[in-house]
Amino acid sequence: MKKLGKALIFILILLLLLIGANALFMPQTDFSADTSKGCEDLDYIVLGTSNVFYDVNPTVIWDEAGYVGYNLSSEQAPIIINYYQLKTELKKHTPKVVFFDTSGFQYNYGKASFNQLSLDKMPLNFDKLKLISELKEDDEKDNSITVDNYKKINYLIPLYKFHSRWKELFERTVYSKYHDKYEHLFMGYVATKDHYIYEKDYPWLPTNEELGAGYVTEITDVNRHYFGLMRELCESKGIRLVLFKTPSKGWTKDIHEAVTKFAKEEGLEFFEMNTPEPLAEMGIDEKTDLADSSSHFNVYGSEKISRYLAQYMKRTCDFKDKRKTEEENPESTAAIWNGLYESYRSYVEAE
Repeated sequence: MKKLGKALIFILILLLLLIGANALFMPQTDFSADTSKGCEDLDYIVLGTSNVFYDVNPTVIWDEAGYVGYNLSSEQAPIIINYYQLKTELKKHTPKVVFFDTSGFQYNYGKASFNQLSLDKMPLNFDKLKLISELKEDDEKDNSITVDNYKKINYLIPLYKFHSRWKELFERTVYSKYHDKYEHLFMGYVATKDHYIYEKDYPWLPTNEELGAGYVTEITDVNRHYFGLMRELCESKGIRLVLFKTPSKGWTKDIHEAVTKFAKEEGLEFFEMNTPEPLAEMGIDEKTDLADSSSHFNVYGSEKISRYLAQYMKRTCDFKDKRKTEEENPESTAAIWNGLYESYRSYVEAE
């Protein structure tokens, strides 16, 4: 019995060391929302790719309408990852509405390097193990491939991939290249004041040829399957699922038409922001509102998008304006969210 006890203690210590080493060597790219306070009566979650965490600011939605929600998004996340992210999140919070940005329909299984960043943020549980077992890879044209090149042990034990970063630890560069970019976070929204103007002039909703890229142009069987699971999950918990698409010059006419048709087939709402009318109503200015070549928006553009989305919520969602709650209580929803919005304004107005 003593030997067994020593063996168990040894295994426990080894496990703790492994967990600690994972945390130390893994690049610090976790920019998830802190939902420990102020999210008890949750109105919404927005889910999708980097277009969402750069474009939708929950603190601005709060200021505009008094609704409580947060951003649950990852870089170039395919729908399979969105589904498992949401499944994990709904064990902690139950929103009234999930707004799903349709960017994920442009991929099948995604790129392994970006998937790694998404999985690093997920807790180790049965769902994560199931995701790892089901996850495959896309080629450079976003078509799924039959033979995986990426070792799945990287998803399970990030230390396996990042062990070579030990030199960086002694060079005081523990943080990844993404750290500075993701430093200013507001309920999952990534704030930046960068400006970018496209050298190449092409229209909103371009064709693949105009864009010079080869995105998926139809709803694939892979995406139909995992979106179906997402919809079933939401319906099982009484959550309304809404499709939407934030403005993006990388969102093509082909996939726009495919998603529009798919939404009609599924009997779902599709709130498209890339057509002329919403772009004009938002007042999007390509010379001031974009942050980079990937069609992400800076704080000036994202504020327009977020307020426009808040107005859509006012028209179509039965949310309560929580700004009217007692703010003098520092633990009240209004006090917490007003504080978050003030922090955001301080960042925007700082030199």
